[in-house]
Amino acid sequence: MKLLNPPSFNLRRTNSSRLALTAILVFGFMFAIPAYTEQQSSKPLELKPYSLSYSATLGGIKIAATHQLKIEGEQYSLVAKAKNFLGEITELANFKVSEAGDIVPLEYSRRQKTLMGKQSESQQFDWDNKTLAYSVKDTSGKINLLPSQFDRLSLNQQLRIDAASGKSEFAHTVIRKGQSKQYQYKVLGREIINTSNGSFNSLLVERVGHNANRKAKIWLATDWDFIILKMQTFEKDSKKILVLDQGQLNGNAILPIKKMAEI
Repeated sequence: MKLLNPPSFNLRRTNSSRLALTAILVFGFMFAIPAYTEQQSSKPLELKPYSLSYSATLGGIKIAATHQLKIEGEQYSLVAKAKNFLGEITELANFKVSEAGDIVPLEYSRRQKTLMGKQSESQQFDWDNKTLAYSVKDTSGKINLLPSQFDRLSLNQQLRIDAASGKSEFAHTVIRKGQSKQYQYKVLGREIINTSNGSFNSLLVERVGHNANRKAKIWLATDWDFIILKMQTFEKDSKKILVLDQGQLNGNAILPIKKMAEI
């Protein structure tokens, strides 16, 4: 896999630019590729509903996963499920988008059923009082809320918005089990990534930090509103890989580069 630098503003006719031009002409700009720049876009990414299916592996064990984003009025609902023969995990996040275009988490829950038993976690964000109420198994409590704090699911939506805006670096805090941890992210550049469904243009974002045992790389689809194409996470001796199989964005099938150009 070859890492590409962010594109310069020139008129060289590369193969990728011809494919992009063909898609633009055929679809009337429906699939125009968002340009990555070092400057922030004046218009935030508009979140659209989607339904995504992923193949995942955790320590060599295969997992089937789905992500579904729904919109009801001014509120968004994201459900993520992961399942295999050992059990099932369901996560739910409700959030809204501020006038500035940033994610405002409202509530989060996680339910896990495995052969080892059941686990649960929930979070309620109270932005008026700047507090978060949480419960983990039989333990509950409250912590103070600060700006740019998220649950694990709503954070992924904020990363899409940050990447689409052209930022090269950004940092956010994740709250999990009543504890907060700040993550820093850096945009490494563009890649063409291969999946079982074909090749996609992507923007590679890396989670950086002082702990070398905990890393993450995220590939976002630049042609498709920066949805997650692939994610690799490394924690201690565990490696997790998540790769998109197929999906729909705003009712349109998510197609790889070649199929977009052939239509």
